[in-house]
Amino acid sequence: MAEQQPISIVRYGIAKELRLYPDRLVTVAYEEGEETDYYFDSIKRLVLTPGEHIPSKLMLMLDMEDGTTIIAAEGMTNVKDFRRLITSLAEVQPGVTLEPPDMDEQLRQAVEIRRRSSWGCYAFVLLTFAAAIGFVWLLYLIVGFLSRLHS
Repeated sequence: MAEQQPISIVRYGIAKELRLYPDRLVTVAYEEGEETDYYFDSIKRLVLTPGEHIPSKLMLMLDMEDGTTIIAAEGMTNVKDFRRLITSLAEVQPGVTLEPPDMDEQLRQAVEIRRRSSWGCYAFVLLTFAAAIGFVWLLYLIVGFLSRLHS
């Protein structure tokens, strides 16, 4: 039997993947050589939370039917691909509950906030560079003016 192809793949962290198949969710850690399958018939709910120390590094937890909670992915920053995975998940496993219920909208907002934050950082660096050039130019003019006064 040929190996089944994943419907969606989310690469994150250093050599880690989250793969969606029609019947299961698989986490792969290449460096550790680990691959773990979580079958949807035993998953009650997917919970996505911000990271404890760095909110942009998301944590995906699985509430299982037996009452346990498993951390499936930690430190996930690939929001775009994870949004695609959530869309595909809703198509192949509509019975799986998402927490928060509007997870896709929350992720869209996270991407937008990150984008705006990046633009703010770029603008700050550019303005700082321009201010430094302006300061050097002003200093050059002052020194030139003072040297003409003394000659």
